Amino acid sequence: MDIVKLRELLEGELSSPELTEVGEEFYREFDSLIKALKLGAESSHERGENVEEKLYLAQVEIAEKLAREIIKIRLHKLVDLAVEGLPSEMTEEEKRIFSVLRAFVERGEVPEALPREEQPIREEIAIAKPVSPQRKVPHEAYIILVDLPKVLDPGLREYGPFHAGDMAVLPRELGKVLLERSAAERIKITP
Repeated sequence: MDIVKLRELLEGELSSPELTEVGEEFYREFDSLIKALKLGAESSHERGENVEEKLYLAQVEIAEKLAREIIKIRLHKLVDLAVEGLPSEMTEEEKRIFSVLRAFVERGEVPEALPREEQPIREEIAIAKPVSPQRKVPHEAYIILVDLPKVLDPGLREYGPFHAGDMAVLPRELGKVLLERSAAERIKITP
């Protein structure tokens, strides 16, 4: 994978209403690209080649922006697919997100965290059940940035354990503590 390939993938996502084929290893290959570019920048810095170092760092920034756009578009498409109940071409990471979104649509609730183990995706199309007026729909969730053991909220309810990269719907008080300690990042959920 390189920046040219990322740009092609972004153009493909922008031009198609459906998820395009990115390959099972997309996220791992992207991580490898970023590590290689950062290693190149570090190596250039050690050799005192400032121009080459700046070129590598610029490539890192461009690659991260392209990947962020690809991921944003794919997440929007995943939400649409979850509402429609239609699985599509997805990476393993996206299948886990799809299963959480699908559970939310089907039951009106979100599991506490993304499952670490792979869950099978239902192949049938299900009609979403309306959320009862008494049930409060969450408007924010948290991406956990570090591995955490079980945590307790002020009402002594347990949450977790969590792994870095998990998504969780948590009470605001608990989320605030995790944000203050840089252990989580808040994301907005728009209906």
